[in-house]
Amino acid sequence: MKVLLISPGSYDDIDSQISRSIPYLFAKAIFSPHAIASVAALTPSEHEVEIHDEYIRGPVELALAGKSYDIIGISITSNQVNHCLDIASHCKRLVPEAVLVVGGIGVENLIHRNQEFIDVIFYGEAEDTWPQFLKDVQQGSFQRGYKHFSKPDMTKVPPPAWHLIRKDMSLYNAVSVQTTRGCPYDCNFCDVIYTYGRKPRNKTIEQVLLEIKTLSELNVQMVFIADDNFAGNKKYTKELLVQLAEINNSFSSPLGFITQLDITIAQDEELLTLLANSNFMAVMIGVESANEASLIDLNKQQNLRVSLPEAIQTIQSYGIVVLAHMIIGADSDDHTVFQKTADFIKEANIIHHLCHPLSAPPGTKMWYDFKRQGRIVSLDNDKISDKLDIISNIIPRQMTRIELYEGLTNYWEKIYDPQVFMERAIAFIQGIKKKPEVRAPGLKSLMKRRKMLSRLFTFFIFDVEKEHRKVFFTLLRTAKSKMSFLMPKIIYLYTSYLMDFHRSRHDIRVAREYIRWEKENPDKISVESTYIPIPDPVRANAKEIIAIAYDRIRSRASSEDIIYQYVVESVLDFSDRFGETVISVDDILKERIYLSCDRIARNIAWEDHEVHEVFPENPPPGFTREILDALDRAVRHKSAYAK
Repeated sequence: MKVLLISPGSYDDIDSQISRSIPYLFAKAIFSPHAIASVAALTPSEHEVEIHDEYIRGPVELALAGKSYDIIGISITSNQVNHCLDIASHCKRLVPEAVLVVGGIGVENLIHRNQEFIDVIFYGEAEDTWPQFLKDVQQGSFQRGYKHFSKPDMTKVPPPAWHLIRKDMSLYNAVSVQTTRGCPYDCNFCDVIYTYGRKPRNKTIEQVLLEIKTLSELNVQMVFIADDNFAGNKKYTKELLVQLAEINNSFSSPLGFITQLDITIAQDEELLTLLANSNFMAVMIGVESANEASLIDLNKQQNLRVSLPEAIQTIQSYGIVVLAHMIIGADSDDHTVFQKTADFIKEANIIHHLCHPLSAPPGTKMWYDFKRQGRIVSLDNDKISDKLDIISNIIPRQMTRIELYEGLTNYWEKIYDPQVFMERAIAFIQGIKKKPEVRAPGLKSLMKRRKMLSRLFTFFIFDVEKEHRKVFFTLLRTAKSKMSFLMPKIIYLYTSYLMDFHRSRHDIRVAREYIRWEKENPDKISVESTYIPIPDPVRANAKEIIAIAYDRIRSRASSEDIIYQYVVESVLDFSDRFGETVISVDDILKERIYLSCDRIARNIAWEDHEVHEVFPENPPPGFTREILDALDRAVRHKSAYAK
């Protein structure tokens, strides 16, 4: 069969525009299409596979004329749902005979969306379901939805099929490698533990190093370790980094790395040293908020165990830039949060950060909770869809939506000012204490980069705005006077800031346009229905489901009221996330119920509850009926969990 896999992207996408506007990057896109390349690698060799990345090759509809495919797959991202649905309509119109499938991290956003052009939806990991789907198509019968029922063994996951886009590899700022799936943490706005699980699953170190060697051979210069939490299993991460540092320093030009991990790495000197010696340029960390109460709202418990400014300064003392992700708009955020955040950014010397309004991604626990509270704004509004990093889909608790956006636009305008950035950047440079053991690029490598360096200095001498020119060369002089090895990092640092600066100006324009629109059209701000029914499969298996939840909660609870409360909320959470998929009560179902119980009851400090009695192993008579009645009240009356 002939298969086309599409990675959506708009030529007008702001990040793509900014990347193309910086001439020394030579790039058309920020990240390579890892999801699509991974699916391509799962496709048996008897099938013919093509990859179309719209960031590189333009709108796919322009390339479909006269083409024929048996299967067309689209990778859906959370911030491009409308665009993905447009692609689906174009594909059905131009290649009507193709089976059109979608999958990816954004499929939950298809709730209440028009799916008439979509034949098949993939949920979760595809290692098991994609090959089965291909067999089903060949046999002439396939399912409407494919959902994984077990966690794939990462040691058997093939490397992405980069050979299919070999000629395009130089057009990406960074190419992705995934070493691990799963995260031990459970932030309210994130759904990783339901998608990939709480326990990290790893590829072998040999697999990872082979992928990185391949990228070096393809002349890739920057690698994004695309894990949800690269340090989720610190023992594995350290073992990998020991060998990664060695192999990276064996290359004529060491690769630069960036990744995502959590703030607890600041407490591990060995791990920080290994990251620095492996040439990690930056680490993305979900700092989220300068407001401790908001961290509790977001269940960012790990951030409460450290002094965030001190932890960030510790990480950056190794010459590793912290890319801090910040969120404003949690229930504990009031009008003071904007200045608190600005003060925090200055105190921690954060030079690279993204600050967004709080949004509730569809399908997450936060989305269901806010929806039942009547605080989700309809995603059918074109002013909101595909812009959730700028325009939130929630109604904040302690400020109006307008006040949230006005506060954010003022914050963005001030915090990304070049002079304000320069002060933080100088403090970052002066705070570096450790020199990483990274091989300096050889002459051959420098010759390869001479065109880039020529363009870079031409750009900053002649083309860039005067204020940016002054800051850039000030930072170069500061870095040279301290440590010459910092020169490449200053180029990376300022390039990242330049992208942040231009993105912030774009976001300010979008937000202010939206503020004007919402002020003029208050009647067009619709709130989604609070009603989320309990699926029939849950009702049909209610006795067994509730008994499993009861068993999970009872051994740790101190009273009948606690058992009742947390069984109701746990079954509701399970129903929201997995209710439609229930076929029978088996070990997989049991593990999913346990996951919901642990997630909902996480705030019970079990050790603080003195258990006065041992509750029976089985639920008392009438317990199932009581729980079902409570669930019905919950879905009809928002958060009516009380007995």
